[in-house]
Amino acid sequence: MEMPDLSNIETSQLPQSLQSLIECIGLENAYRLTCAFGGRPKYIPKHRARTKLADVLPPDALDALIERFAGLALEIPKADHFQRQLRNQQIQKESASGLSRSLLADKYGLSLRQIGNIRRQDCHAR
Repeated sequence: MEMPDLSNIETSQLPQSLQSLIECIGLENAYRLTCAFGGRPKYIPKHRARTKLADVLPPDALDALIERFAGLALEIPKADHFQRQLRNQQIQKESASGLSRSLLADKYGLSLRQIGNIRRQDCHAR
């Protein structure tokens, strides 16, 4: 899985459950986890040998997850939360470079109003 540039992700805009995961295992590992298991509960075992999470997370992140959530079934948030921010950042960048709302709406399958709202978010963020 290719890792997108997550450096501009505004973690305060993400759901609290995702913020807790990021605090525990880091931004990139939380992204990996949401891509692999997002939208469904995932049991966190007490021992690392008893889980497929080792296929997704590096040992230090898996240990941190186990230490904090062992024995619980976590509802893993969907990766949509990351992907929406990445998409909106791309729309803002392309808008700033001169692409029209109409072209952006067609390209991303959004309404003109949604494109306008995303463009306005950029103004409020500054």
